[in-house]
Amino acid sequence: MTWLHRRLRRAVRDRESGASSVELVLYAPLLMLITFLLVQCALSWYGDSVAGAAAREAARIARVGGGTPAALASAENRGESYARAVGGQGLRDVTVTVVRIPGDQVRATVSGRSMELVVGFAPRVSATVEGPIEQFRPDL
Repeated sequence: MTWLHRRLRRAVRDRESGASSVELVLYAPLLMLITFLLVQCALSWYGDSVAGAAAREAARIARVGGGTPAALASAENRGESYARAVGGQGLRDVTVTVVRIPGDQVRATVSGRSMELVVGFAPRVSATVEGPIEQFRPDL
């Protein structure tokens, strides 16, 4: 290895010293932002799953109860308690609406805010379930 070759290698090595620190400063915030967004998406997905489960439960209570006003009120109460029991803090500010729609059907809608890493950043999630009112029909 000649003297010139060694000197060139040393110059290149000296010019690149500290490059990894600069790269870390540039890429670390980007990596943190991507991680933050992935975690927030997962929390929103979980909140949506909790809303879907609570809507199914509320619709089940209303369907079995025959779609009466008392059954609809009971279904709304059950939907709210079910969201708290199943989701814990996964779904907050829960709103449950159960209505009877034409054609002997009920519709249960559950909405709320999923968990959030930064206050006000998580979107509202909601789920709607419709089903027929169950009726007893005796055998002929």
